[in-house]
Amino acid sequence: MKRRYLFSLLPVLFIIGCAQRNTAPEAFQKKPLMQVQVDLSPQAREALLRGNESIIVSASWYGWPLPGKENAADDVGQIDLGRPQILLPASAGVARFAPSSLKSERLDWIKEGVQVDVNVYSARHHWPDNILACDAIDGALSEVNRQTVMLNCSLISEQQPGRVGGRQYEPRKTILAE
Repeated sequence: MKRRYLFSLLPVLFIIGCAQRNTAPEAFQKKPLMQVQVDLSPQAREALLRGNESIIVSASWYGWPLPGKENAADDVGQIDLGRPQILLPASAGVARFAPSSLKSERLDWIKEGVQVDVNVYSARHHWPDNILACDAIDGALSEVNRQTVMLNCSLISEQQPGRVGGRQYEPRKTILAE
């Protein structure tokens, strides 16, 4: 058999194995763990398209260590649960973070649930520096789990406030806060 054909069978065999154990594999859940819709100001969209630039949506899953797990924490004192990045085209769109992007084997190391920090920036293919000022997400994953969160972006040079859910915001506003 060709190697390519064998690799195409692996997901099917995995699903069959999970069905026999009566478990649902996280990686094959249909709905993403979190969705982030990036909305660009007209000036930002025009600049990104003109520069043939992409957009990066970067998530950081983390948690605070349980007693006895502090040695597994990073220099900030957090347990790293994954740092996926999704590349969007210059026209923006929706970044869908799969459940498999979360290091679920570390969930029993944390207290108070999974936290998420999401930032959006230009991919720096055309310009050496980020040119976008965007909303951010920082808070409990349970607040944004299984839904689409809108993050607005403008050019840093625009220095204009925008709107989030009917509320006024300044560029780089955090959607969730503790």
